[in-house]
Amino acid sequence: MTGLDKRRTDGGEPGPDPGSAPYFPGLPAPPGTGRNGTVPPPGTPLPAPPAPPAPPASGVGGAVPMTMHGSPGDVTVRVEGRVTVEDAVLEKIAALAALEVAGVSGPAPAGARVAADGEEVTVDLAIAVEYGCVIRDVAHLVQENVARVTGLMLGTRVAAVNVSVGDVRMPAPPQPRGGTGQTPRA
Repeated sequence: MTGLDKRRTDGGEPGPDPGSAPYFPGLPAPPGTGRNGTVPPPGTPLPAPPAPPAPPASGVGGAVPMTMHGSPGDVTVRVEGRVTVEDAVLEKIAALAALEVAGVSGPAPAGARVAADGEEVTVDLAIAVEYGCVIRDVAHLVQENVARVTGLMLGTRVAAVNVSVGDVRMPAPPQPRGGTGQTPRA
């Protein structure tokens, strides 16, 4: 028997060399591993798959406009027009940003006023602070948060945030979590 005859299987087709990795016809072998590929030893980590290509950045701030039947490439021309944000919306943004700060129990009766001057905004805000909190610390945190949130949401520079503390209130009792929303009976 010749060397070729020893490698033939019962069907007459050549089989794998003794001691080699399994051969799967039709599947490409990884580069540099030969015809049959090699299996790494157990416990050896496999290489990471290649990273997907990054999508091209387009639009304002990396936002990609999408429509139900379109794609980002469909938008090629800037649309003329004007965007107006009402003062009441600006005041609500400032008030909600103030309520995010720990120690703020709510708005004071004076509320919030916002003055927009071109590309700058000035915020006047009256708050009520919870009893027991350091008022100056709470007011400084309110200034920082209102300036950050207002600037991000409007996309404009916040020139000043003037905070006046108009009231001190007792902290609200903690709300029960996971309940049915009903008040317990006495």
